[in-house]
Amino acid sequence: MDPNNQAMLKLCLHGLAINIAACPQLLQGPTQHLLQPFLVSDLPHHIVPTAGSISTYETADVLRHLSVSANRIPQVDPWLELYHEHERFWLVDERWGIAQINFLRSQWRSWILPQPTTDNIRIAEGAILWPLAQLLRARGLHLLPAISLARDGGGILILAPFSIEPELVRLLHAGYRIIGQRWTALREEDGRIHLLHMPGVLDRAFPPRLRLGLGLPQSQWINIENEFPASTQHHAFCNTVLIVEPGRRSAAHASHLSPHEAEQILRADWPIVDIHPSRRTTLMPLRIANLCRCAKVQLSRNTDDLLILLDSLHDTTPSHAPRVALLTRPGTPRMTIHRLSIRPFT
Repeated sequence: MDPNNQAMLKLCLHGLAINIAACPQLLQGPTQHLLQPFLVSDLPHHIVPTAGSISTYETADVLRHLSVSANRIPQVDPWLELYHEHERFWLVDERWGIAQINFLRSQWRSWILPQPTTDNIRIAEGAILWPLAQLLRARGLHLLPAISLARDGGGILILAPFSIEPELVRLLHAGYRIIGQRWTALREEDGRIHLLHMPGVLDRAFPPRLRLGLGLPQSQWINIENEFPASTQHHAFCNTVLIVEPGRRSAAHASHLSPHEAEQILRADWPIVDIHPSRRTTLMPLRIANLCRCAKVQLSRNTDDLLILLDSLHDTTPSHAPRVALLTRPGTPRMTIHRLSIRPFT
């Protein structure tokens, strides 16, 4: 990358210093949306920032930063390949390009293919947020692809494997506020999990339909903060964590989890791969399980169900949670009764 043809960005991401060098055309659109709130004019001279570089893919440049002796790390994601050699890791995503992470220097480099096969949102996440999540974790800040909300002074973290945009719109209409609609920053402070705002967009859910051919429908990204301009909240302490099961069923239910159960499920369903030179795993699932109230949730196709489940989880205590709650939805011409199972702690 020509140093004379690049932009230098200085960021303060929830108190952590970051420098990013990139071609100006690579910092437009979604990338600018993700970084704009954290831009600063200068950083303290005594702080060593996390440094990143983003450039277009050029074979000669990329080959200089690869290693033929790197070992592949087994992954279940069919799109990703991970390689490791000492303090360096390489993420290879055939949809957009390659990222190299150097933990010893707290640096990363990303190379974006000239003709990527994915959208600009996922390119920005793969080239910037994913490497940052790995490097900033060592400095106490966890970037997580998860939804976070707030209401009545308490924070809610939602780990969902599919778009729950209809439920989020319903929650915002009911008075909830959005902290992170796609990514959330987490930090433990004074024995509590702090949820911190991250700008982003939301994947609008498509109605069920038959697939024609082999192509998948393109994501329709929306910024829900634009549709609900007064709904943003910048931070909250996390009281509740919902782990949404894959798929939708005919009826919704929520099961309270003990700290041990919550830790096991969170480690198995953690929404981002955590890499580290010493192969240590993150302690955040353990801390969340012990500091927050966790529940496993099954959603239906009724957009009111998540609101009803959250109200039920909030109103019931672990020792007196009902086995079955019969709840009604007001404001409709006829009364609709939802049977939602709320299982207590064991």
